[in-house]
Amino acid sequence: MDDLSETKAAWAELFDALAPGYDHPALRHFPFCADRLVERARPRPGEKVLDVGAGTGAVTVAAAQRVRPGGRVQAIDLAPAMLAEAAEQVRRLGLDNVDFHQMDGERLEFRSRYFDLVLGGFCLFFFDDPGAGLRRWHRVLKPGGRTAFTVFGGRAFSPLAEQLRADLAAMGVEPDPPQWQSLSAPEQCEALLQQAGFTDIEIAAEQMGHHLSGPEEWWDVVQHSGLRTWVERLPAEAREEFRARHLETVAALAGDKGIWMDVETLFCHGRRPD
Repeated sequence: MDDLSETKAAWAELFDALAPGYDHPALRHFPFCADRLVERARPRPGEKVLDVGAGTGAVTVAAAQRVRPGGRVQAIDLAPAMLAEAAEQVRRLGLDNVDFHQMDGERLEFRSRYFDLVLGGFCLFFFDDPGAGLRRWHRVLKPGGRTAFTVFGGRAFSPLAEQLRADLAAMGVEPDPPQWQSLSAPEQCEALLQQAGFTDIEIAAEQMGHHLSGPEEWWDVVQHSGLRTWVERLPAEAREEFRARHLETVAALAGDKGIWMDVETLFCHGRRPD
């Protein structure tokens, strides 16, 4: 896909690199949230579903299981390595109602009024223009069709991500604010859905967090997610020293059950009017 913006090309390259470890148990909030998103969206047998930003296939698989018999899922992502992981998941589970496409979720190559449901798990905040993206989702939905997507809430990954940024700053690295915080307020999501033409809008916040066994599992989260790019701004020779210092500060956050990782999630729903 040579016509991607520089920003999107960088995201695609990052997620290609993350794909082999993206299903690491430390990132178990992703399948938890995928199951909950699909449960809330209630896909029905026979429906046509589009999964935007399919990643390694957590939402894809949950939706494909729900729309049988007769239904089908089109799964798209910018990162081919992510799609390869998703295809392997589908193959392992014996699902035969999924198609995969390397495609930009803001530039859908599907005809208008085709899908019953468009799903997006934690992808909208990566768009150059989330509002324009939702308008494209609206275009490919049948009248009466629905969309459902997730974004992280404002408290997500606090205080762990803040501690990571603070410890990096102490070593002279100032990471950009996390991408997910660009779209983390319910009123933002509601406004975007309204402006894109959706009605029957519902925004629900749920806590999808879990306890990490210790600081090493937090480091697994960092290494297998986009947070890794923050650490990679350090010189290679400084990273092991940083890791030791950072995990020492994170260890102080542990309680009786381990280290709590907040994963506040907004589940956002809308309907294209009849």
